[in-house]
Amino acid sequence: MMIKRVLFFDLDGTLCPNQDMQVAPELIPLFREFKNEGTLPVIASGRSFYEVEPLLNQLEVDSFILSNGCYVVSQGQVIQNYQMPTELIQSIVKVAEKNQHDVGFFNQVAYAVTGMNAMTQSHMATIHLDHTPIDPLFYQNHTTNFLNIYLNDKQEQIYHDLFNKQLNIIRYAPLAIDILPRGISKSQAIKKLLTSHELTDLPTYAFGDQNNDLSMFETVDYGIAMKDAIPELKSVAAYTATTDHGVLEGLKHFNII
Repeated sequence: MMIKRVLFFDLDGTLCPNQDMQVAPELIPLFREFKNEGTLPVIASGRSFYEVEPLLNQLEVDSFILSNGCYVVSQGQVIQNYQMPTELIQSIVKVAEKNQHDVGFFNQVAYAVTGMNAMTQSHMATIHLDHTPIDPLFYQNHTTNFLNIYLNDKQEQIYHDLFNKQLNIIRYAPLAIDILPRGISKSQAIKKLLTSHELTDLPTYAFGDQNNDLSMFETVDYGIAMKDAIPELKSVAAYTATTDHGVLEGLKHFNII
């Protein structure tokens, strides 16, 4: 396939508006047609591979940015798989324990949390993660791409003050933040993916709705914000959807379909 353009799609709140890994039926055939039209679709999500594999198969997508940039596959080839150092994780867990915050450990095949307090339970219910395993020592026995900490925005500053030079801390939900190594982001992953296959001169588009999409919008040529996107994302978007079918609306606005 001769690639003419590259599209980056966030999942929760964007391609999957109900955060349930379900895509609107009218979008599924479009993904299958993209290849015939020289369009490379790329999933760009904070989720891990074990969560999105069925959706990737359904959409026949072989390029994706997962865990907010920790894990990157370009046309079937793994080009980035960042693993967080155990010593750094231990430092973060120690602070979380002191402040009675649960921590989530994630790689591409499994996950676990240190505990399940009321705030963590509420967040897990929102993103439809059932039967969450509790294993405070998960990170000592498994590679870990990134962390979550479950807390409200009033408690978040603790981690910025202590780890600002080492980590990117991104709120992606009312009760959860992503903990990523500094330098890893959707933006960094997009640049690496485009460079790996000499696609840097092609027009690029991104569809998103949340904080973790800001770096993506700042990197691509055209950012399409969903109707219910955060104001910060809308302010840097080339187009903001006016309906609940934001992905379809954006594709039509830019004459991609």
